[in-house]
Amino acid sequence: MTSKKATPAKKATPAKKATPAKKATPAKKATPAKKATPAKKATPAKKATPTKKATPAKKATPGSAASSRFFAAARKRAERLTKDPEKLQKIAEESYKSGAARSGPFAAVMDDFRVLIRLVVAYARGHYRQIPPDALVVIVAGLVYVVSPVDLIPDFLPGGFADDAAVIIWVVKTVRSELDAFRAWELGGGAVSM
Repeated sequence: MTSKKATPAKKATPAKKATPAKKATPAKKATPAKKATPAKKATPAKKATPTKKATPAKKATPGSAASSRFFAAARKRAERLTKDPEKLQKIAEESYKSGAARSGPFAAVMDDFRVLIRLVVAYARGHYRQIPPDALVVIVAGLVYVVSPVDLIPDFLPGGFADDAAVIIWVVKTVRSELDAFRAWELGGGAVSM
């Protein structure tokens, strides 16, 4: 008899390990409800004022004539002049005479320069007061700068009127809305003669 060889038994595969259960995350605490903010009270309407609100003056570009120490001195002088109608009238007359003798780059700003002069005359005479004080100071400072022979580029030097023209261009840009309002006032019959 022949004996049969026993076939080896298959090895049992080990059982898979169970994965541990995930830990439960704690519940988030409820955030308290925000309190309602009280409604803002309505602000009462402002009363109309006869003068316009002052617009902030534009800053001059560093290194320009309008940012020079000469213009700063002209501005200080202008602050004093705006309080004295007779001196305002005088600076306007000096500006008118000085402007008449100018040429070169200043000729391009002559129309605006004359409007600035007329505005100062109207203010000095009490005919036109719808201009903020700081805007008036900027305008008068521009006239003072032009009249003054001592400035960034002295007037007797070649190109001496170029800095004056630059200052007037800056002044006009700075007070553009006030100049437009003054021109409208003039067109409405508020003409000023020198």
